Amino acid sequence: MYRDDLAATHARLEQLQRELAEAQSSQVVDQQRIAALTAQLAATQAALQRLGGAMRAGAYGAYIIPPRGTTILVLGILSLVLCSIMGPIAWAMGNEELRRIDLGQVDPMSRNAASAGRICGIVATVFMILGVVLFIGIFALAAGTRSHY
Repeated sequence: MYRDDLAATHARLEQLQRELAEAQSSQVVDQQRIAALTAQLAATQAALQRLGGAMRAGAYGAYIIPPRGTTILVLGILSLVLCSIMGPIAWAMGNEELRRIDLGQVDPMSRNAASAGRICGIVATVFMILGVVLFIGIFALAAGTRSHY
């Protein structure tokens, strides 16, 4: 499933509910159309439950996904201090979290932590790449020198 399937399913659900209400309130009652819309509505609700979006307002209010800003910040700081391999992970998670915040799926209060963690991840990734290039350069330089023992 794609990332925006949940939003598309919610939009389709709302559209079907509007069409069904219009069909039931019209002057000429079309039973076939009402039956078809009811079947589509049931299928869309089932798809929404499969995607996990049935409980739109839960522990996080109107937001679908819990915020991960603090986790991203911790990963970014650890990538600078301990292990720079966590840098690309913090960078990717930060990008995803900022995208989710912009879509309204996550509480915007975690934007600053996600941005800071993302920046730490970028810096750690650059340091890691420079370290690998420096290591390869030193190894190539050492392999190129001839020693006469």
